[in-house]
Amino acid sequence: MQKKIFLVVLMIFLAEGNIFPSAEQIGTTSNNFVKILIPAKPAGMGETYVALCNDIDSIQYNPAGLAKSLSSEISLTHIEWFQQVEYENMDYSMIFPFGTIAVSLNWLHMTPITKTIQSGTTWQSLYTFSPYSIYGIATYAKQFTDNLSIGANLKILNYTIDSQDTSGSSFSFLFDAGLIYDMPFLNGLSAGLAFTDIGPQTTFISESFSQPINMKLGLGYSVNNFNIEGDVQLAEDNDLNYSFGASYTAFNILALRLGYKLGTIQQPTFGAGIILDALHLDYAFVPYNEDLGLTNRITLTYDFGMPPFNITAEPAVFAPRGDKRFKKNFSFITPDLEMNKVKEIAINVSDPAGLPIKNIVFKNPSQKLYWNGYNNLSKLVPDGTYTLKAHVIYKNGAKSDSNEVALEVDDTPPQVSIDADPKILKPNEIGIIVVPVSFKPFATDLHNIGAWDLFIKDDKGMVVKKFSGNGNPPSPIIWDGTNDKGTNIDPGKVYSYTFYASDTVGNWAHTAPQFVHVLLREIVINLAADTLFDIGKADVKISVYQDLQKIADMIKSHKNATVIVEGHTDNMPIKRSIYPDNLALSQARAEAVVKFFIDLFGMPPNIFTAVGKGDTMPVASNDTDEGRQKNRRVTIRIKASEWE
Repeated sequence: MQKKIFLVVLMIFLAEGNIFPSAEQIGTTSNNFVKILIPAKPAGMGETYVALCNDIDSIQYNPAGLAKSLSSEISLTHIEWFQQVEYENMDYSMIFPFGTIAVSLNWLHMTPITKTIQSGTTWQSLYTFSPYSIYGIATYAKQFTDNLSIGANLKILNYTIDSQDTSGSSFSFLFDAGLIYDMPFLNGLSAGLAFTDIGPQTTFISESFSQPINMKLGLGYSVNNFNIEGDVQLAEDNDLNYSFGASYTAFNILALRLGYKLGTIQQPTFGAGIILDALHLDYAFVPYNEDLGLTNRITLTYDFGMPPFNITAEPAVFAPRGDKRFKKNFSFITPDLEMNKVKEIAINVSDPAGLPIKNIVFKNPSQKLYWNGYNNLSKLVPDGTYTLKAHVIYKNGAKSDSNEVALEVDDTPPQVSIDADPKILKPNEIGIIVVPVSFKPFATDLHNIGAWDLFIKDDKGMVVKKFSGNGNPPSPIIWDGTNDKGTNIDPGKVYSYTFYASDTVGNWAHTAPQFVHVLLREIVINLAADTLFDIGKADVKISVYQDLQKIADMIKSHKNATVIVEGHTDNMPIKRSIYPDNLALSQARAEAVVKFFIDLFGMPPNIFTAVGKGDTMPVASNDTDEGRQKNRRVTIRIKASEWE
């Protein structure tokens, strides 16, 4: 949409070029003094200031530029024009949330002229008078998007030749409009278009004259301290004219300017400026031919009311050497600025004592602003609270400082420890833990615990079981002796356990690996009753022989093992069975499994205990078929005394 608007206006501009008259019309329009563009800075650049204007001088060239101004301003200009003509000007602009408003007061005056009349063959002097013009401008401009700015002027003019003659003055109302489009594909490239001095004819005495309507199209590029622009100008009463200008600012103090105008008048222009913080002093020298003479402009501008800006630092606490997974190795600084207006940002960091330790200059403000916790000597700073402040230089040379924000560097990991219970320690021997075991981890940190891990590894260093979570670790963490696949580990071998914990900014700490023999206090095996038995019956199917044989071999491998066999059912009433209820059925099934181990695998009866639980210990809901199927089971609990 922005590009379409600009192209439509450009087509109008080009079309007008075929309609407007040529230089033969010079002097045929009224209010020609408004063609004298007042401010010294753009005058030194060949009066090229349609595309790159961004301050109070925009009033005279392209009112859209006021929308890009970053501070309220006041300026005073004095012009020594040729033929003893002088110009005085005062401009004032204010920035508001709804846009920028400005007013301009202008006074053109010259040395007195004697009015004479012819009496016969002689001339008689009547009185002296001083021609002058006083006019005011009201301006409004707004930046509608990041790329498009639009502005307009309303001019009210009083032009007086002889104040003692009632027919020697006139009033006029003129209108200016302009826009600036910042090219998104190249930062610093802008195009501007301005229509000026549009209005109804001015009547002087008994004759009416059209206004000196003027159109300018400019293309400019600004990079670092260098600006260059070229403008094309088409006026109601002139040929097509061209102008080019450039400026360079050294050390943000001294500005040098040069320009050249081509067309009806061909002339060079020169200018210079001194920048002292908010105070700017500019001078322009524009020579004309010998008959006309030289012109001088001097402008004094003061910037005030810089828009305040704040910065935020996120995260407010960071760990330069912390775990990158936490994304807190840097603190990113965000300014609430219109970054397309910014030329350079510097981040200044002070230590807890208030001493400066780091200065980071970002020449490309569009990149992410950050501090990585290192000082100017590329050394990591110690833990503590540091102060950040930003200093910005805008493209128009204005400067501003941000608020101060506190930022904490924390490279200290948490304090961690872990214990296991039950744990048996013997002198000069590897300790023993008995499963199920209760691990009791401990972690504390100034900035709280962000994450934790508990690794159990085998004798080859491979992880067999991992517990992890966020925040403070639970205590205890119960391990039942199974691995991550849910199967029991090989007991009696050497394993190690290590506890890791991180604070909320990514500093990790871990305990030393503790090597232990792992013994199982109890092995729990659940078998589906539907696999072992037919519905309502307690006779073990011969098809499960091999499965039960593996369990029998496991029992035999443990010293002094005792086995509890539990029968479990769902809560559905028994309808056709020799057993009166679920409790009796579960007891019969538990006894049948015990008898299977004794009769078929020759195991001693005294190690077995059969217990019927009925439907008293469900592991799932009895409201669904799937849940009831899980509840119909036989649980075998193998207990050993190898740790004693």
